[in-house]
Amino acid sequence: MYARLPRSTTSRSRARRRNVSRRWCIHPPILREPDETLEASQILEEFPNDLGLLLWNSLRDVTLWSSVDPERREGLFTTDAAEKRLLLLQVTPVEEHLAVSLTTLAALVSSPGNASGEIVSLVCLQVSRWAQDHGAFGTALAYAQGAALASPDDAGPAHTVGSLALRWGSSSPGSFQQRSARAETWLRRCIGLARRGKDWPSYAMAYVDLGTLYLRRGMPGKARRYFVRAMRAGRRHGLLSTRGAALHGLFLLAMEGGDLDDAERYARGAMRAYGRGHSSLPELLHDYAYLWVMRGNYPRAIPMLQKALVTRTDAADRALTQAILARAAAGTGERRLYEDAWSGAWSVINRPGAREYQGRTLLELARAAAGLRDWIRMEQAIRMHAGQPPRLADRRISEQLAELSSLTRHAA
Repeated sequence: MYARLPRSTTSRSRARRRNVSRRWCIHPPILREPDETLEASQILEEFPNDLGLLLWNSLRDVTLWSSVDPERREGLFTTDAAEKRLLLLQVTPVEEHLAVSLTTLAALVSSPGNASGEIVSLVCLQVSRWAQDHGAFGTALAYAQGAALASPDDAGPAHTVGSLALRWGSSSPGSFQQRSARAETWLRRCIGLARRGKDWPSYAMAYVDLGTLYLRRGMPGKARRYFVRAMRAGRRHGLLSTRGAALHGLFLLAMEGGDLDDAERYARGAMRAYGRGHSSLPELLHDYAYLWVMRGNYPRAIPMLQKALVTRTDAADRALTQAILARAAAGTGERRLYEDAWSGAWSVINRPGAREYQGRTLLELARAAAGLRDWIRMEQAIRMHAGQPPRLADRRISEQLAELSSLTRHAA
């Protein structure tokens, strides 16, 4: 037998020092979009009225207050600034719980030296949630960032900023690269803060979101690495929900790569980790139904998709589910179900004033139509996608639609 070589304590200690330095590194975040000439201008775009001005002024108060050292905050605002904020609040129609939050932020202006960063952060997060409920993601992101700046050592608000920036960017593929860069800086900042403060839920979920970010960038190797880190952190710290989210991400990654057996294994693991009644379970079951569509097991997918429609309240989400259902119905030859699902999805994405990017829905509609050799509808979906503004278009979806059009043209 060979004698065991002695381990180098020097190299091991150096590696440990390198890991420690990385562990405590707090990354500086990106605070603005490249085309954002006026700070938080999205608020004024989403609320072009007195409410928008009130929200914008209140946020500017928070960011100014956060940028000044605590010992220099007294006398930061003019003596009549709080009175002006309250007067504008009185004459502006505002929902009651939002009015309470904005009144609290007005108190920051009247007594900046005594304001608590934790309270200011909590109030900003309340406004952010209100904005999300109203579909104003730019405002939600701006106030979440205000919360993170008001409490700069707290990992939770930093994760909220990164998660919202990622979600906002995903709604517009043409802006995804810019917004994902902002999201990544905040998520990495969250990881550093969470490790320092031992906030393991924020730490693990930041890795889940980083995995999702790299999955959408088309970088599966890095995406897998971050999902695995999140899964291990969830297991180490007893975070079943986070472990489920990481397995859900690995499921989507495997499905996109065509590894359908691995995808099914990850999906079952995510179901066990989530457990009954988890808020993410309906989305997982919807994705699981799509796995059956990819496998060509349309009879098994159809009832799952029909049940998923009940839980899909967002119009764009319902349209996608109906498009996938139309594809499954086409696979089984159920013409009536195909017609109803295809028309239902089309009526949503073709409605007047629709601004969301519906690339994946159009791709599924085109695939469904091709399955029943419904060339008119297929070309209809392809033409609509071609008419999307270039800044919104997803290159991969455009390529798949072009390939589908070429194949079916030869089949016709």
